[in-house]
Amino acid sequence: MEKIVKILNHNAVIVHEQDTNSTLLILNTGVGFGKKINEYIEIDGIETVYHIQPMSSKGKTDVLLQNLDPIYIEISSDIMMKAKETFEDIDENKLLPLADHIAFAINRMQNKMQITNPFSNEIRLLYPEEWKIAAKSREIIFNKLGHLINDDEIGFITIHLHSTQEMSNDDAFIMAIIVNESIREIEKEYDIEIDLNSLSYSRLMIHMKYLIARLHEDEVITLDMEDYTKESIPDSYALAVRIIKRIEDSLNREVPVIETGYLAMHIDRILSQSK
Repeated sequence: MEKIVKILNHNAVIVHEQDTNSTLLILNTGVGFGKKINEYIEIDGIETVYHIQPMSSKGKTDVLLQNLDPIYIEISSDIMMKAKETFEDIDENKLLPLADHIAFAINRMQNKMQITNPFSNEIRLLYPEEWKIAAKSREIIFNKLGHLINDDEIGFITIHLHSTQEMSNDDAFIMAIIVNESIREIEKEYDIEIDLNSLSYSRLMIHMKYLIARLHEDEVITLDMEDYTKESIPDSYALAVRIIKRIEDSLNREVPVIETGYLAMHIDRILSQSK
C-alpha cells in the first residue's frame, strides 16, 4: 500500500512508496476520485506508474507539478506510452519536461503566437522513429484539448522523445542546427539549391547522426579516406573541414581527422546531384 501525498485530479495522484522511499506518479482512470491526502491506496495492477525524481531538467519537480495542469501530464504519458511501444527502454524522468513543453506550446497557440522550427526537416530525417511517434501526438493533443499542432511543433516533441533514450535535448537540437547551417553553407558556397527530399541528403543526415553518436561513444572508424578525398575532391574536402570545425566548436569536442574524408564524400555526392 502506498500513501497519497498529492492529488492532481481524478486520474492522477502522487504517492510515497515506503519500501523504496521513493515518489511515484500514478496515472489511472479514477485513481484519485474520492481520495484524500495521507490515505493509502493499492497500486498493484496499475500499468502507468512513473518514478519521480526531486529534480528534472526543468527544475524542482514539486514546483513543476504545482504549476502544471494535470491534463498535460496525461498527454505526455500517452505519448511516452507510444514511445515504449517502439523503444525497449526510455527515461521516464522526461515525462514532466515533455508535459511542460506541451503546456507552453498550447499556451502560445491560445495566444495566437506562431510556432516555428526552422530545423524540423533535419529533425525528421535525423530521428525518423521518434518523428513517427511525435506525429501521433497530434491526434492525442487534439482529442484532449482541441488544438491541432503543426509539423514544427512535432519537431520539438521529436527532440524530447529522442532525449528519453540517449542524447540530451540540447545535443540533439545542436546536431539539427549544425546540419541545417552546413547545408546552407554548401548552397551559398556553390550557388545551388539542395533537394531536401533527395537520397543523398538523407544519407548525409544519417552520416551526421552517426558521426556525433561516435563522438559520444568515443568510437573511431577504421578505413581512412583522407588522402583520397583531399586529392580527388579538394573543394568538398575543404568544406568538410569547415563543417567539422563547427561541430567541434558547438560540442566542445575534438573530432578525429579520419571523419573529414567521409563527410567530404557525402558533400561531394550532394554537389554532383545539384549541379
